[in-house]
Amino acid sequence: MTAKKIASLLTPALLLLLPALRAPAAPNPDINKYTSTHVKTLQLSSDIVTENQGELKKISGDIALAYRLHRGSMQYEQPGKLRINASVPIFGAGHYTINGNKKATVAPFYHRVQDVTGAPGKKQTLLDFGLVPPELLSEYDATYLGVQDGLVEYQLLPKIKTEPLKNIVWIDPKTKITVQRYNYDRDGKLSKWFLYKNPVQIAPGVYVPTRVELYNPQNKLAGATVYQNIKVNQPLSEDTFKI
Repeated sequence: MTAKKIASLLTPALLLLLPALRAPAAPNPDINKYTSTHVKTLQLSSDIVTENQGELKKISGDIALAYRLHRGSMQYEQPGKLRINASVPIFGAGHYTINGNKKATVAPFYHRVQDVTGAPGKKQTLLDFGLVPPELLSEYDATYLGVQDGLVEYQLLPKIKTEPLKNIVWIDPKTKITVQRYNYDRDGKLSKWFLYKNPVQIAPGVYVPTRVELYNPQNKLAGATVYQNIKVNQPLSEDTFKI
């Protein structure tokens, strides 16, 4: 048998072996590598610079009312502690505090504490401020969807199936900021979406967006907020998150 004949017989067999000889496909990137693990505390002040009540009212819930609170501040401590302070026109100052599964809403002549165990959709987290806190993944499953324009895309679904709220996030792998986030309601319809813009590096490897734009399901700009006086990993008083 000639060498040419032997080669012609071996070629199909070698082609069948090629898939096994190729390097294995890279595993889907774990969202944990994009969380804000190094942000132990975060503080900032906020100013609402755009408030379009006509477009805000096309978004379900009470977000239109929230955008009337033009100036406020936020404090966060890992894991799962968050406080938002705001001045309520005419009525004075109030705050909203999350500490684990306890949620407190405090305003003049009003103080309500709720147990939000099993209801992650009722808690604000750093996700609302453009970062994925590591503790979020104790309540949400993350599914890798691919890469789009250099941004890593994930679906976030509550582990508790009675909470069918869904978020789709696009994360910048360098800054770990959720550049874009889509929020869907219980019926699977787009409720609202956000752009997190103008990131600044507050500490080595720690980036925070300084502008957040809110859009309604009709893709109209409904509101915009800017963040200032940003501090990371500075000590906070134990009373900050007292419920």
